[in-house]
Amino acid sequence: MHSFKSILDLSKIKNFIFDLDGTVIDSSSEVLSCLKKAFDKAGINTDEKRFTSDVIGPPLKDIIRLLKPDLTDENVICELVSYFRSFYDYNVNDISVMYNGIFDVLTFLKERECKLFIATLKPKIPTIRLIKKFKTENFFEDIYTIDKFGTNITKKDMIEDIIKKYDLKKSLTVMIGDAKSDIKSAKEAGIYSIGALWGYGDDKTYLINEADTTFNKPFEIIEALGKND
Repeated sequence: MHSFKSILDLSKIKNFIFDLDGTVIDSSSEVLSCLKKAFDKAGINTDEKRFTSDVIGPPLKDIIRLLKPDLTDENVICELVSYFRSFYDYNVNDISVMYNGIFDVLTFLKERECKLFIATLKPKIPTIRLIKKFKTENFFEDIYTIDKFGTNITKKDMIEDIIKKYDLKKSLTVMIGDAKSDIKSAKEAGIYSIGALWGYGDDKTYLINEADTTFNKPFEIIEALGKND
């Protein structure tokens, strides 16, 4: 079950900033498939055992380095990025899925007149494609991607800009994500955090220890808020 820490009264939160991959959608199978195709096209041998959801989350170049630690040639890395984008960005046959219960969570929060946002290290093109695929575009006030302002930005940058642009109170705002970077960025930006334990990776130690609260399944968010009504 979920574990509340006294620092966070979820019923008072009005602004929810969602990570995308590993929190709203599970794109691991699609991303890994396109990465394998990119490596194959570049003629680079890789260790198949490294292709797990654990690598997903960081910017694409960092994922490539995780998959091929001895690859140091930036030109080759950029080539792999280009190949991946050609396979992934406009793929109408994307096999990504939305986590069970997330649509209900978004609906529930919207009905409570909460403001919802996306903050993802994905670029704009595939992010918007996926948001539309799952018919969730009307839920979000704004969608922040790694390339929103033309140059790469961090999760912390995204959170801080959202707070400033929409004049949000930090005490009423939470970041929800499955990665260490989501929780760390929330702390650095001075807002609360929720660890999405249903996301990528097996080691949830950091989320459990550092997030202000955690949930095993999306529906537990509705359950927790329902108890406060």
